Amino acid sequence: MAKAWLDFAEYYREIAPEAFQAPRADGLAEWLEGRLLSEQADVFGRVCDDGGEAVGFVRASFLPPHEDAERQVTREVALPRIYVNALAVRRDHWRGGAGTALMRSAEAWGRERGARLISLDTFAASPVSVPFYEKRMGYERHAIVFSGSLD
Repeated sequence: MAKAWLDFAEYYREIAPEAFQAPRADGLAEWLEGRLLSEQADVFGRVCDDGGEAVGFVRASFLPPHEDAERQVTREVALPRIYVNALAVRRDHWRGGAGTALMRSAEAWGRERGARLISLDTFAASPVSVPFYEKRMGYERHAIVFSGSLD
């Protein structure tokens, strides 16, 4: 999993080095395993392997309807939903079905829990992830996240 995470980071650093960094590598495998494989009722994690070697993983969280949903503007907060915290697949396994299988497993887990919506964020300038989510997964854009430096 650490190889997939480091490869994921390197890909994004190549696109936008001002926005992405290389994660600290020492202890990374243990950190990822602890977070991904933690036994929490509302957290989902799966690893995709090829011949016993991890090539990618997904981590998602279940979010119940917001307690003040009737006072909110967006409808989605009234729905049980899942949020994909991370999807990473090593580049040498892109377009081989690993990402799709991982996302479909997260969707199935969400459905089992009663979720009616799945959401995530990705880097808008990615020529790989944006088409993956829109064309392969059939997801639609619903928000734009802005950021700005306060330096």
